[in-house]
Amino acid sequence: MAELDQKRTLILEAALKRFKRFGLSKTTMEEIARDLEISKGSLYYYFSDKESIYVAVVERMIADCFIDMSGYVEEAPDVAHIIDRYLQLKETMLLEYHFLFGINEWVKDVPSSLMRQTIELLQQVETTFLDATIAKGVKSGELNPAVDTGITAQLLVDVLFGLWVIWCKWQAAGFDPHDRKALKTFMSRERQVLTIFFDGLRYRP
Repeated sequence: MAELDQKRTLILEAALKRFKRFGLSKTTMEEIARDLEISKGSLYYYFSDKESIYVAVVERMIADCFIDMSGYVEEAPDVAHIIDRYLQLKETMLLEYHFLFGINEWVKDVPSSLMRQTIELLQQVETTFLDATIAKGVKSGELNPAVDTGITAQLLVDVLFGLWVIWCKWQAAGFDPHDRKALKTFMSRERQVLTIFFDGLRYRP
């Protein structure tokens, strides 16, 4: 089992390098196998197709990015510190892994099913994280104890995703994910939304 896990990890690392350099559409199973110096048949033993590798890469990336966030929620002094760290993480993710989220797909009317699956994976993790953040705020007395943490977290994720899609469509073909200035402009808008949202959740006896 350990050997299988190790080989899967090597495959995902090689695929990530390919996706980062060439994107999903221009990466083939044959190229990934060649990078690993294994046969294409051996690669198919671990993954049925390129899309399954892609989804596994996304799952691993999300897990790696959020691995310390759950622990930080517990140790953070207040909700504001958690949100600051959350925004730093998202900015890093967008800079380093924008090619995995198919930014250009979101200027289309109907994103592919694979892009939808990718975003749903990220949203599940974000919802869980924000649920825990809101629950901490309730426990500490910062946020209204009457709030339903799960429903509120899902609503917040929906709002943030809507902001992202609208922004991508507004930028359209002119959007360059490597443009740090443009990305920081988007992140400042997300910070404003989060500030308004959490201000509305504040406990005011």
